[in-house]
Amino acid sequence: MTDRPVVIRPPETLLEEPGRRLSHGGILDTPSGLFTVLVLECPSPPAREESVPSWTVYLTEPGTRHAVLALPRAMAAPDHGVHFIACSFGPVPDPTRMLMVVQHRDLPRVRTVDLRTLPSAGHGALSWLATPGALRGTGPELAHVWHCGLLRTPSLVFTHLEANPSVPDALAAPGWELSPYRSGGRSGPLAADFTPSRLLHGTSTGGDRFSSYDAIFEAPETAASFTWTCVPLELSTTQSTRG
Repeated sequence: MTDRPVVIRPPETLLEEPGRRLSHGGILDTPSGLFTVLVLECPSPPAREESVPSWTVYLTEPGTRHAVLALPRAMAAPDHGVHFIACSFGPVPDPTRMLMVVQHRDLPRVRTVDLRTLPSAGHGALSWLATPGALRGTGPELAHVWHCGLLRTPSLVFTHLEANPSVPDALAAPGWELSPYRSGGRSGPLAADFTPSRLLHGTSTGGDRFSSYDAIFEAPETAASFTWTCVPLELSTTQSTRG
């Protein structure tokens, strides 16, 4: 793990066929461990709508029986036919020895990403409007705050912002609560803004070891500025993007 996200692999396309494309938006080594987001572009709804997503995503070292399972968090923009699946694996000592396996019953076959090999040049349908980075202050912080960059599909932009404590109980301090009944009309501890692009989906989750915010925006037609904010630590960073 690191104090800021490190790109293990850039975005890649895992499956492309008429009416369906599956990609990952970069595999990152972060303060919370390995992270990626899967992107399923599928104009038609899946063959079976599910109340519980059936994504199975795990890392395994070939030749062993050891695997690290991710708990996928699925989000969707139905009007755009795009599904985002954020996958956090936790600490992985040597990711370059691993194989990432992706399964879903609406995929024609299991998809894999071999982290032992170099990615093919130009093998991604997705692009970063901004690369992964960290929010930093002028001194030591109680938490490492990082983002997965701005991941663009043809019509949407996705980001994941997360804070991981650097000292015990840091996220138990006032200001980190996720309750919708926060006093004074304050927003959640983490936020993202892409004015004037419209926010289509925003979800905050958290626990003792993390606080995160996932957001889906409409892609801008002109140049715009994107801002990630950590309210409790008074940290913010802004990135200019092209349209």
